[in-house]
Amino acid sequence: MTQTRQAEQTTQTTQAPQTTYPGRAALQVADSQTVMEGAGVPITRVLPSRQTPYHLVDPWLLLDEFKMESFGGESFPPHPHRGFEILTYMIEGEGNHTDSEGNAGTVRPGGLQRITAGRGIWHGEGGGGDNSRVHGLQLWINLPRADKQIAPGYQALQTEEIPEVQVGDATVCILVGAGSPTQVQTPAVYLDVKLPANGMADLPIPAGFQGFAYVLGGAGSFGSHALAAREKQVVVLGPSDREAPFRASAGSEGLWFVLAAARPIGETPYFNGPYVD
Repeated sequence: MTQTRQAEQTTQTTQAPQTTYPGRAALQVADSQTVMEGAGVPITRVLPSRQTPYHLVDPWLLLDEFKMESFGGESFPPHPHRGFEILTYMIEGEGNHTDSEGNAGTVRPGGLQRITAGRGIWHGEGGGGDNSRVHGLQLWINLPRADKQIAPGYQALQTEEIPEVQVGDATVCILVGAGSPTQVQTPAVYLDVKLPANGMADLPIPAGFQGFAYVLGGAGSFGSHALAAREKQVVVLGPSDREAPFRASAGSEGLWFVLAAARPIGETPYFNGPYVD
């Protein structure tokens, strides 16, 4: 998927109050927006946004949520990328991949695909043969300038290869992180977290990592001061120079979100459509 025009922009941003609780804080909550991508596909764009500048979530460049009743053919025809890595998480339905390096594969529901664009790659994305409904996330991770010319790479994992653990009341799928076979260039964690009604979990985040939580369903509160967030909102992690848990608490309907955190690179990225230099 490539960055194109903005179709709808929302402006709500909630800033966090001060806290003395020793856990990781939530810095702000912001809304997502709607854009058009590929062959005219509406996408929920979470990052980048005017409310959440890159330096707050470095090295996470982009997060899109896609939902389609049909994902037939090539909804996202062949297009190039350079200078970052792509993680595509298929929550529902199947996704097909082909690229200029000769890689091809299908990721089934619950599976994850990693593309290292490196010095440059062309790829196309489409659905499974039954043209069924799909729901997923695509996440871009920046590469340091010293690594932007590395060779392209591809990895596909199915749901049975992704570890699942219990953290507090939460069921957590480890998409990237300890125990996951996903290979990314930047030290990172990427979790799918489901909490039952009124459940709570303290999720460990390594010292110095930056990132966000994106709410896929339900509503709840985040961080040491319980900042409220609901579906399609993004919660930015507050800074911490030590390992500290990030608390998530569900409301009466439960809470489902992804949590992404990584070691910041500290370089300003330059976007040029599908290229990041």
